[in-house]
Amino acid sequence: MFKLFEKLVNKNVLYYPGCMTKFVLKDKEENYKKILEKLEIDFMMLKNEEFCCGSPVLNAGYSKDFENLRDKNLALFKKYGISKIITNCPGCAQMFKEHYGLKAEHISETIYNNRKKLKRKFSDEEFTYHDPCHLGRYLKIYEEPREVMELRGIKIVEFDSNRENALCCGAGGGLRNNIPSLSNQIAKNTLSKCKTEKLVTSCPMCYYHFKENSKGKLIMEFSEVFV
Repeated sequence: MFKLFEKLVNKNVLYYPGCMTKFVLKDKEENYKKILEKLEIDFMMLKNEEFCCGSPVLNAGYSKDFENLRDKNLALFKKYGISKIITNCPGCAQMFKEHYGLKAEHISETIYNNRKKLKRKFSDEEFTYHDPCHLGRYLKIYEEPREVMELRGIKIVEFDSNRENALCCGAGGGLRNNIPSLSNQIAKNTLSKCKTEKLVTSCPMCYYHFKENSKGKLIMEFSEVFV
């Protein structure tokens, strides 16, 4: 299947928002489009033509359904000459890298690679950064989000358990849909250990779930630091 990408003529960069951002957090999708434009990155979007990356169905054990989605996406990417995918969803980034064998990067890597273009926005304001499971444990991306946030003028106050020891938001692995009471309890437990009044996370699902379970804390999605 990976041979689909061996003879690409075009070298198009695709911004792939992922299902959560595309259908639920539409304002964040607009944020990321603005960020990529500010970074002067030439990108395209497939909008209604693209399919889910397949992460939810694969994690649920439906391997045949995943293969169907993967093959449809691969054919679509070949059609448009996609050579690299940029996504703000850690789960999508992990899928494209490890299960599609494609060149893909999380938006925090994109911003980091263009960090010389960043300008200071905050004045040493204290934020806590949450490491999403897919971005951290799966992709080992820990420092890039922190460094670009610091370049924007943010002082990061860490959870006691951070990076590879970070606490889950509680929404992943289908837990939110199957056992919501436990999922919410995990989110509240993680938030109780946040040492600042502002928490930033670079996963749309973590953001949405924390926001639903937060009382008194400002939950920010990663894009809000850069727009």
